[in-house]
Amino acid sequence: MSLKDLLPPGTFDEIESEVKHHKQTSRFDGDTLKVKCPICGKEIIYSKDNPFRPFCSERCKLIDLGAWANEERTVAGRTVNEDEDADLLNDPNLPKRFDKEDKQLF
Repeated sequence: MSLKDLLPPGTFDEIESEVKHHKQTSRFDGDTLKVKCPICGKEIIYSKDNPFRPFCSERCKLIDLGAWANEERTVAGRTVNEDEDADLLNDPNLPKRFDKEDKQLF
């Protein structure tokens, strides 16, 4: 059985197509990983010393955050309403807290 068999019909082909047409956004240069900023495309060194990584600046980081906040970017998948277990979230008998000391649900 392959990954293609486990995914919904058409999903594997869609992913494969995206990978084939994806632009390279990083390169390894000796000990240094260089990536392109996802917002402006400027090449930067990806390191823990860059507080904005993978972005080049606070400006680009905030532009990206704004895009997520405005729902211009989303993660593909089912919504909670489509989730078969979503109705369990509103179950009044579902324990709401876990007491760490007693290790008891109540």
